[in-house]
Amino acid sequence: MKEAIGGISLFNIVIVFVLLFAGYISMSINYSKAYNVKNEILNIIRNQGGVCTASQPNNTNNCYNFASQITDYFREANYRSTGTCDIDEGWVGYNREGQIDYNNSAFCVKAIKVNTNSELPNALYYQIKVFYQLDLPIIRSVFDLTIYGETARIYDPNECKDQIGDPSRYPWCRGVRS
Repeated sequence: MKEAIGGISLFNIVIVFVLLFAGYISMSINYSKAYNVKNEILNIIRNQGGVCTASQPNNTNNCYNFASQITDYFREANYRSTGTCDIDEGWVGYNREGQIDYNNSAFCVKAIKVNTNSELPNALYYQIKVFYQLDLPIIRSVFDLTIYGETARIYDPNECKDQIGDPSRYPWCRGVRS
């Protein structure tokens, strides 16, 4: 009987270590995927010259395909983590289709004005918040976590020049519009 009790405790220790190892692997895979998603979103914003979601091409800029680029990337990356964005802090949430969605957001964007001096060129930089989870095989989602990133300065951002799109979508452009 003594060996059976010792075997059970050894079995429990092995199970605990297997769960810890699975959690560590799961965490590192999800973090790596979220990090790649954050970097790709930052690249899309930088290449677009801002977060312009106009539905038609504008003659002065090429910022209308933000939503299609986001949709294509999320489809390719097979990324499914979501979270909520806090409107009061200035975050704008986007779902996997690149449409504004505050409750089921794949990522959040916050634009920050760099300067208020009228003699300097208009500039913004963008902060990004991407969600990921500690997702164990049996237990499922344990912790909801976020990863942050930001772009370099973008001078004269495209969404602030957008006359076709809805300017209320870009609250950070007030006072930046050229």
